[in-house]
Amino acid sequence: MRAFIAYWINAYYEAFRSAMRSLWSQKVRSGLTLLSILIGVMTIIILVSVISGLNQKIAGEFASLGTNVLYVSHRPWTSGGRDWHKWHNTPPIGMRELNAMKTLSLADKVVPSVRKGAKAKYKQNNMDATIYGTSWKYPDVRKLDIEFGRFFSFGEDKKGRPVCVLGWEVFKNLFGNSEPIGKWIKIGTISFEVVGVIKKQGQSLTIGTADGNIYIPFNAFLHSYGKRRSMSILVSAQNSDQVDELREEIRYSMRSIRKLKPWQDDNFAINSQDMLMDEYNKITGVLWGAILAIAGLSLLVGGIGVMNIMLITVTERTREIGVRKALGATRTHILGQFLLEALSQCWLGGIIGFILGVSIPYIISKFVQQLPFALSWNAVIVSILFTTIVGVSFGMYPAYKAAKLSPVEALRYE
Repeated sequence: MRAFIAYWINAYYEAFRSAMRSLWSQKVRSGLTLLSILIGVMTIIILVSVISGLNQKIAGEFASLGTNVLYVSHRPWTSGGRDWHKWHNTPPIGMRELNAMKTLSLADKVVPSVRKGAKAKYKQNNMDATIYGTSWKYPDVRKLDIEFGRFFSFGEDKKGRPVCVLGWEVFKNLFGNSEPIGKWIKIGTISFEVVGVIKKQGQSLTIGTADGNIYIPFNAFLHSYGKRRSMSILVSAQNSDQVDELREEIRYSMRSIRKLKPWQDDNFAINSQDMLMDEYNKITGVLWGAILAIAGLSLLVGGIGVMNIMLITVTERTREIGVRKALGATRTHILGQFLLEALSQCWLGGIIGFILGVSIPYIISKFVQQLPFALSWNAVIVSILFTTIVGVSFGMYPAYKAAKLSPVEALRYE
């Protein structure tokens, strides 16, 4: 048994060496064949790596909204322009709704959030920023990390003290590298004391970051900028298992205080990060289909190129096949040699395609932060399988044609 296995291992080793010699002797032809396979594999790796990186980044951004947090707003996040007429005149979310949310049995934290645009100024430096009026509990719900100082306290929130917490970009534009804590800035025409700076979050592809925001106590916002603004209410559950129940409790409470009849639609929205992920997954589902189509077409073209080159190779080496058969080579030997030659071209093209497919998006990700890199091993496995299938499928016919040649007719071939 060992001798039998050793015989076939040696036979295919010799076939592989012969295939490599043939590829090396026809460098230009082999290179063009490799190029078609290389492009197909590189396309798969690049597209899948880029989209996998985007998936990770966007999933992380959506997760920052809180997996167990619901956002009560006057319109849904994902309605787009489809139902604009339905949500155009919905009543704003106000203090009545906020007070109702605080009485919910399943609510762990209830945090108001109201915003407006304003110009922030410190000495000669100024920039346009988004001002958020919110609760002292906001960092617990949205997971804001403080770089310098602190977030405002319960007492400052309750009494509406003129204090603020700066996003990283606001801090850099107003103060540069100088100490901001304890300094007073103007937001519009009103002065606020800086008590903290939020850690840099960087650019966002979807929901934005806190870098360009300024956070002030909710009561200070109402006192400074008025109460006639619609707010969002962040309501967190104690754990993710209670989110669905909390959603129903919020809906019942909102319908009750707005005196909606059973047949009337909700005139408010209960948003969550799951809604954004579902919408994003719908979009990427179409992209994955396009990737498979592009990759399949690229490898199909490569496979046709492999078959054409192998048919030419068989024709050119007909006399060599006759000599090998006359010296005792079997059909299996000839079949294995030419099939391995086709597979070798596909595998070599696949290896080069993999190296380029990993290197290109990795280098790009170092310069473009919006395009993060994430190597998908599923894409690597699929590429290996594809190249093997292409090699076998398109190399089998030329190999079979070579194997079935008659030794006498092959030796006569000129």
